[in-house]
Amino acid sequence: MEDFIEIAKNAFPLMDGIEKVGSLRNEVKILWDTFGVPHIYAKTPEDAYFAQGYVHARHRLFQMELFRRIITGELSEINGEESLDSDKHYKIIGLHRLAKNSAKRIRQNPETDLFRQLEAYRNGVNAGIAKARIRPPIEFAALKLEIKDWKIEDSLKVLTFMDWGQSTWNYPMEILREQLINKLGSDMADKLIPLYFGASVSNSIGSSSWVVSPHKSETNSVLFANDPHLPLTLPAIWFLVHLHYPKFNCSGASFPGIPLIVIGHNEHIAFGLTNVHSDTIDLFKLELNPEDNEQYKYNGQWIDFEFLEDPIKIKDTDPLPFKILISKFGPVVKYFERDDKLYKIPLPGTYSLRWSGFGAHIEDSFEAFMKVNAAPNWKEFREGMKLLTINPINFAYGDVHGNIGLQHGGKIPVRRYGDGATITPGTDEKYNWERLSNFEEMVSLFNPDCGYIFNANFNEDKAPKGLILAQDTDEPYRHRRLKSIFPFKEKFSFQDFIDLQLDQRSEEAAEILPIILNNLKLSKIPEKYSDIISILENWDFHLTRHSVAAAFYKVWFLKIQQAILKPLIGEDILNPFLGSVSFELPRLFKLYETKPSELAELLLNTFQLTVEFLSKNFSQDYSKWKWGNIHKLTLVHPFSLADEEANILNIGPYKIGGDRNTLNNAYSDPLNPFDTLVGPSYRQIHDMSDWDKSICILPGGQSGLPFHKHYNDLIKLYVKGKYIPMLFTKEAISKNLEGILKLQPK
Repeated sequence: MEDFIEIAKNAFPLMDGIEKVGSLRNEVKILWDTFGVPHIYAKTPEDAYFAQGYVHARHRLFQMELFRRIITGELSEINGEESLDSDKHYKIIGLHRLAKNSAKRIRQNPETDLFRQLEAYRNGVNAGIAKARIRPPIEFAALKLEIKDWKIEDSLKVLTFMDWGQSTWNYPMEILREQLINKLGSDMADKLIPLYFGASVSNSIGSSSWVVSPHKSETNSVLFANDPHLPLTLPAIWFLVHLHYPKFNCSGASFPGIPLIVIGHNEHIAFGLTNVHSDTIDLFKLELNPEDNEQYKYNGQWIDFEFLEDPIKIKDTDPLPFKILISKFGPVVKYFERDDKLYKIPLPGTYSLRWSGFGAHIEDSFEAFMKVNAAPNWKEFREGMKLLTINPINFAYGDVHGNIGLQHGGKIPVRRYGDGATITPGTDEKYNWERLSNFEEMVSLFNPDCGYIFNANFNEDKAPKGLILAQDTDEPYRHRRLKSIFPFKEKFSFQDFIDLQLDQRSEEAAEILPIILNNLKLSKIPEKYSDIISILENWDFHLTRHSVAAAFYKVWFLKIQQAILKPLIGEDILNPFLGSVSFELPRLFKLYETKPSELAELLLNTFQLTVEFLSKNFSQDYSKWKWGNIHKLTLVHPFSLADEEANILNIGPYKIGGDRNTLNNAYSDPLNPFDTLVGPSYRQIHDMSDWDKSICILPGGQSGLPFHKHYNDLIKLYVKGKYIPMLFTKEAISKNLEGILKLQPK
C-alpha cells in the first residue's frame, strides 16, 4: 500500500513555481486558491485555453480518458468483455462519429476563434499529458495504460456526451409502455401509468434555478441560484476554474475535456441551466424483409440498411468485428439506459433510434457557449442561445443592471406523426420527423412583472406555441415547493437562497402519506405500532437525515409499490423502472376502489415488512431508524467496482437527507436502497452587487488524483450544506492564495 500511495503522490502536479511548456506564446500565471481553484491570468485567449487544458489534464486526466473511451466504445480495451455491452451501445449511438465530422468541418476554417480555442486547449492538454507520461496518475500506472494524445474531436466527443446524457430520460418510457401493453393489454396498462400522455418521470437528471429582480431582493440587486442535479461521481463532473484575459473575465464550473465555462458568471452576467425535459428521442419499429434481414420496409419497398464496420478492441484477445445498421430513422439499437445502468431492449422486433443530436452541428453549440461566456447583456446572451443545437436547456440569466431572464436554447423535434409517448411505426416517411424547432419558437422570458423566475424541470404552461415539449413530465414536487414560496415572499435575502438550496421538505410526502395512512386505518392496526403511526402523523415532511418518519416513509413507499406491481408485471419489467417512473400510488390505489379492505390489508402487510426491514438492518429501537442511517452518499472510484481493496480510493459514506423530490436533491438507487446516485453536482449563488460575495460548492474536491489534498477536501462542507467563496477579484484571491504557478514558453 505504501508503494501504491507513493506512485499516486509522484503524479501530483506543481501548484507553485515555474514550468516550461511548449505551444505557449506568453507567460501565464495560475493563482491557485486554498480550495484548489485555478485563477488563470493570460495575455491572449489562446494562452488562457492552453492553460485550462493543461490544468484539466494534470488533475482530471483519468476522468477525461474514461469519457473518451466510453463515448468511442473503447472500454473493453482496458476492462475486457465486461464492458462489451457499453462499447456496443456507444458505437451504435455514434457520438464519436458526430464528433469526428464536426472536427473535420472546424479544421476547414483554421482562422476562426472556434478553431483557435479548441486547438489551444488541445495543445494544453497534450502538454499536461507529456508531464503525466513521466509520472502517470495511479490509474494509468496500475493499468499500464498508454496515454494517447488529445485531439480536437475528443473535446467535441465530451460536449456531445453531455448532450446525450441530458436527452435519454424519456425514450425508455416508450419501451415500458410497450411492455405493459404486451403483458396486460392497453386498458390495464393505462391504469398503471398513463399510456399516451401525462406520466410523471423521476429523472436521474434534473436541476433547479431561481433568480429575483432587485425589487424582490434585500440587497437591491439581482440574486441568482442554480444547482444542476447530475450523477455524483468521483471525481466530480465539474471542475471550477476562473479564466482572465483582455476583455474577458469568466468564472464557474467547467467540464474536463472542454475549454469553456458551462455554468458561472462573467463581469456582467450570471448564467445557469436546468433541463427542459423535452422529448428529443424516439424509437421506430422497423419491419424486416422475412427473406433478407439486411433489408427493411420503407415507403412500400424493401430497402437496404446502411452498414458501418466498427470493431471493438478487447483486452487480451482479438478485436471483435462489429456491424452497425442504420435506417432512414437512425441506427438500429439494442440497449437503453436507466439510472446509470444499461439494459437490453426487452421487446421482440427491430428498433431504430432518432435523436435531435444526430442532425446537429456540435460546433454550433460550442460557439454558443463561447458567446455566453463573453456576453455583456441579455441581447448578446440570446445571440449565443440562437446557435444552440443541443437537447433543450432552460438557461437562467441575471445581470448587474438588474435584469433577469430565462431562455430555452436547443432544438425540439416537430413530429409528423404521434407525440413521442409510444413507439412509432418505422415503415414510411410519413412517420418520420418533419423538422427541428427554430429559435423563435422557443420560450423566452425577460423581466417578468412578478420579479422572479424559477425552474425545477417541471413544465407548467411553458410549451412553445404549437410545439410539444414532451407528453411525459418530471414529477411536479420541486416545482410545487418553489411555487409555494416565491409568489408569497416580499423580498429574498442571500441566506434565503442558501436555505432554498438546502431545503428538504417533500411535497410528495405531504400529498401521499395522508392518503396512505387514511387507507391503512381501514385495517386493524396492532397497538404495538401506535408510536410509529403517531410519528408519521406528526411529521413535518422534511427528509432530514435525523428524521425517523422520513426513513419509515421512504421504505414503506417502496414496499407498497413493489407489493402492488410485482404480482402484476413481474420484476423483469419493474426493476429497471422502479426508481425512474413514478408509478404514482394514488393512481395504483384506484385498482382497489371496489376492494378497500384488500388495499388496507396490503398496506398493513407492507407496514410490517417495513418494521422488519428497519429492525433487521438497523435496530430494534425505532428511535434509531433515522433517514441518514439508510440514505448515504459514497463517491465511488471506478477501481473499487472491480476490487474491494480499492475502496480506499472512495469518498464516504456520508449520511445525508433529501430525496428525488426535495430541492436539496438526492436521487437514490431503488435496487440498492438507498444509495445516492444523483444530487446537486454543483451549487452556485450570486449577489450581483458584488461578485466576491458569490459562493459555490462541489461534491468531493477539485483534483481527481487520489490522496491529493484537493481530492476530498470539499466533501464535508458539501454534505453539511456549506459553501466556499467563489473568489473573483485579485484582492480576494490574494487573501486566499495557496500558490502561484507560472507557465512559460520553452
